[in-house]
Parts: sequence; structure tokens; C-alpha cells
Amino acid sequence: MLSKHLTNIIQNLEKKKFREKYNLFKIEGEKLVQELFLSDMKVDTLIARPSWIERNRQKAQSYNTIEVNEIEMGRVSNFKSLPEVIALAQIPVKEHSPEEIKNELSIVLNGIQDPGNLGTILRLSDWFGVRHVFCDHDCANIFNPKSVQASMGAIFRVNVFYLDLVEFIPQFVDQNFPCYGAFLEGENIYRTELRTKGFIVMGNEGNGISPEIERFVTRKITIPSFAHSPYSTESLNVGVATGIILSEFKRIEYK
Repeated sequence: MLSKHLTNIIQNLEKKKFREKYNLFKIEGEKLVQELFLSDMKVDTLIARPSWIERNRQKAQSYNTIEVNEIEMGRVSNFKSLPEVIALAQIPVKEHSPEEIKNELSIVLNGIQDPGNLGTILRLSDWFGVRHVFCDHDCANIFNPKSVQASMGAIFRVNVFYLDLVEFIPQFVDQNFPCYGAFLEGENIYRTELRTKGFIVMGNEGNGISPEIERFVTRKITIPSFAHSPYSTESLNVGVATGIILSEFKRIEYK
């Protein structure tokens, strides 16, 4: 049975301040919970329906598991179709190695507001083998339930850091480590010489990359439009754009 106290805690995890207070975030659905089990993140509590417990007795016995009915699950789930299981996991503390960063391609996010976009970018990073994503403090929170869901498990594999980009970026950028930035007026990415290491900066959904971060960009790039009509879409969703850009960067590894 789910206590009123724990019900309130889970409901409050929708908000960043309560996630920080309890150092917990919520993972919904059997697939994502299974990915959690495969990661090194620590499971705090499982909230599960009898059918899931019956199929996963060993897991249920290995963790603090609370059996709930449909009504109780409905009080703590964001899903229209109720999940079989919800996990509460501890928010991890991660560190990054400067040596790793200097030899890899990393994503830098400047003011991404939509948690769904953030989760999608993590999913793309995971697909294209990008291990580190660096966010400024204006970005949406990666442990927002919408971000967690949109990441499709990538949150358990891609390292995400929140920091001061104005201080962080200049520590790495030089002639051997470029900083690419996505701009509407940038150079056609299909004609740009790309490197296998560096930063790729993606900006805010409406305003793009801020002037404070733009000054660190050493190469402005853009995805050209091939539309036939002058009244076509003005720009791409930041998640879609990130996928296209990463695909071009990875293409050079096969040349």
C-alpha cells in the first residue's frame, strides 16, 4: 500500500526543487525501469502492480518494492495508460575528465527550454556515441519526467553536466579543438570541413545561441533548406537539427 506521505513525495518530484530536496527522480514504465537496472544508478524504491511483481519476483525482492493497485498507481503516474512499474532513483553525482573531453565530440546546450527536446537530444547523443552533454543553468532539467521519458533510456548512459558555459568552453577551445555553433546564417554543413573532436553548441529554441556563448564559437554551421516554396518552414526543431548535425559529423569517421 502506498502511503499518503510517499504519494505526496512522488507527486512533488514533478518540480525541480523537490527533486533536489529528496535527491530523487521518477522513471515510469517497464522498459525504462529495466534500463535503470542495467545502469549504475541507485534504485531507491519500486512502486509496482501485482502483475509486474509476479513476473519479476527476484527484482521485487532485491529492492524496496511497494505493491499498489490501479487507483494508487493512477495517483503517481503521468501516463494515460497506467504503467506496471515506477522506479524512484537517486540523482547521481558525476565528474568529467578534461582528457576525455579533449579527445571527443561533445554537445553543448545553451538555454534549451523544452524538457522533451532535452531528452530527445540525449537520445540522439546516445545513438551517435556522444558521451557528454554540457548544459548551462538556463536549460531544462534532465531529471524532469518529460526529459527522462523522451531520452528513452539514454539518461542512464549519457553524462549530463550543468555548469557555467562562459567559464567552461574557453578551457578547451583552441586551434586543435574547434567549437561549432548552429546558426541560421552559418556555413553550409554539407560543405564544411568537420573534425572528430570539439564542441557542438545548440541554442535556445526561439533565440538561438546567446551572444555570450557565440563569442567562443570558432565555426558557425547551418543546415540548408531544400524547400521549393519561399513560404516553407523557417527553421528546424532543435532536436531534429541536432540529429542531422551529428549524422554529418559521424559521416567523416567513415571517410
